[in-house]
Amino acid sequence: MKNIAFILRNLSRNKKLAVIIFADFCTAFLCWIVFGPPLTFLIATNFSITLNEIIYENILSFLIPILLLFLYFVASGFYRSLMKFFDSKDSIFRALIGSFIFGFSWGFVYLFQYDVIRTDFLTTVFLQSLLLSSVFYAFLQISRDIARLLIYPLTERLDAKPVLIYGAGSAGNELYQSLRQNAKIRVIGFFDNSFKLKGASINNIKIYGKEKNLRKLTKKHKDLEIYLAIPSLDISKRRKIIRSLEKYKVAVRSMPALHEVIADEKKMAEIQDLSIDDILPRSRVRKSNISFDGSSILITGAGGSIGSEIVRQILAGNPKKIVLYEFSEINLYSIESEINAIKQTKNISSEVIGILGDVKDTKRLGDILSSHNIDILYHAAAYKHVPIVEYYENISEGIKNNIFGTKSVCEAAIKFNIKKVVVISTDKAVRPTNVMGASKRFSEMLVQSFDKNNEGTKFCMVRFGNVINSSGSVIPLFRKQISEGGPVTITHKNVTRFFMTIAEASSLVIQAGEYAEGGDVFILDMGEQVKILDLAERLIYLSGRNVSYDNDSEGIQIQEVGLRPGEKLYEELLISGKELSTPNNKIFKSNENFPTKEVLDKAILILHEATKDNDVKKIKDVLIEHVEGFKEAND
Repeated sequence: MKNIAFILRNLSRNKKLAVIIFADFCTAFLCWIVFGPPLTFLIATNFSITLNEIIYENILSFLIPILLLFLYFVASGFYRSLMKFFDSKDSIFRALIGSFIFGFSWGFVYLFQYDVIRTDFLTTVFLQSLLLSSVFYAFLQISRDIARLLIYPLTERLDAKPVLIYGAGSAGNELYQSLRQNAKIRVIGFFDNSFKLKGASINNIKIYGKEKNLRKLTKKHKDLEIYLAIPSLDISKRRKIIRSLEKYKVAVRSMPALHEVIADEKKMAEIQDLSIDDILPRSRVRKSNISFDGSSILITGAGGSIGSEIVRQILAGNPKKIVLYEFSEINLYSIESEINAIKQTKNISSEVIGILGDVKDTKRLGDILSSHNIDILYHAAAYKHVPIVEYYENISEGIKNNIFGTKSVCEAAIKFNIKKVVVISTDKAVRPTNVMGASKRFSEMLVQSFDKNNEGTKFCMVRFGNVINSSGSVIPLFRKQISEGGPVTITHKNVTRFFMTIAEASSLVIQAGEYAEGGDVFILDMGEQVKILDLAERLIYLSGRNVSYDNDSEGIQIQEVGLRPGEKLYEELLISGKELSTPNNKIFKSNENFPTKEVLDKAILILHEATKDNDVKKIKDVLIEHVEGFKEAND
């Protein structure tokens, strides 16, 4: 038996299909012999004639039905799912239809062959056709069950990871059918507190509906995972469910949310880690639906976390041309390849051009703006990692890229009459405690100055906090550390941060650009600040692990490693003044003071000289003098 199972398991899909078709043929033939004419005639003639003679005389009543049966099975796609999904609704329905086609086509052929029109004879043939259909269907079920036991032994399935599907609706059923092809997963049940589903089951798998059932199941199956199959559920209710599951210390994963499923139907059967939206106490931001018809747009830093998402969302607005301006060759290759693939899939006609270039190179940037007739520029090229820029040897490069690069972008935009420039900033620019943040605030002031001193180009900047899953973000780090068994490292137990997804931040950047009147400082509503320690604990619990608060207890340890150079305990978004509303309640404006152009020009001259020799003291002196609130973290 083991040898047969091994052979079957290692057959190619086509060979498995051939075996199944042959088995169905043999099943149909056996049913026809036992419940069709052959056995009936043998009994009626008291076995006076041979079985071969009976088969020969009645073979048409088998060949025609079996031909019709296989034609239907092929046309309906019955054989596409092989045996794993035989008990899905579609397969069961097709099997029933096929069984009736086989049974009743035999009856019609049989009646035609013997041309007997009597009520009692018709009734007998009808009942025999019904019996033949029913028995054939039962045999189909049995043959598939035997095949599954051979190819996917019970021992393997018992060793598989136990999974409880949370949600017994259509999404849960579809997820179940998808999971069945994975031999490493065993669905032990569904959970749904709907009164209508009380005591019900799906494919002979029980639906649980009480919290005590969850407690029992989590105790019984130590490595249990819960898969959420509730894509249409309101985000607040979804978070409530996830919060309630944390106490069970089980790994929780999820189907994509409804808006993702609508965008891509293939995602319906996907299972993934919980979205950070499910964990953080914040409302979701919708993607922009702004049209860019006829516009040519350039994005600096197009291969970065924010830049690449801006590119994706702008592409959806059907621009005439998108120019990807990127310093990193590999980043440019990645985003250009991705965007061209999206274009092909969605039949988008926008021209996409990838260009290697440095934002500090004013001439090259200007040549690109001119040759491609750019209308709108998004400036997302900047160094953003505080500890890296804060390192003594890197400070000058941070100044060159963030300040001189922004100056170069602004000068080129004015020279070639770009209609609008949107500059990406950061909450670390507000009363900064590090060089990176101070360089970004200085860049903001430059942008404000350039806007004030020109009439053709509108400048604005958008300031926001941490973006989730961006390069170097804390959440991917935590997940990696948890998967490796810990420890999870935090800088300080009291550190708090604003969080927003890359897609949300990019969407609001694009929308803010639409509200630009010139010199605007836009601030994104990031929701509540989140304590990093709380975030780490929740991620650990929702991965099915415990938190260890000492070296002796079992679980994932959380370690404090100390604040990094230039790091603050908390971030701010507003320097001074009041927040002014915009048409979008997630976007605000701030009126903030800035030095004159003459003052900034003098400061830049000093910075140029200081960066030549990496004179860190002089660089910091300039920043302290001109950037409001700049004070080093260790001061």
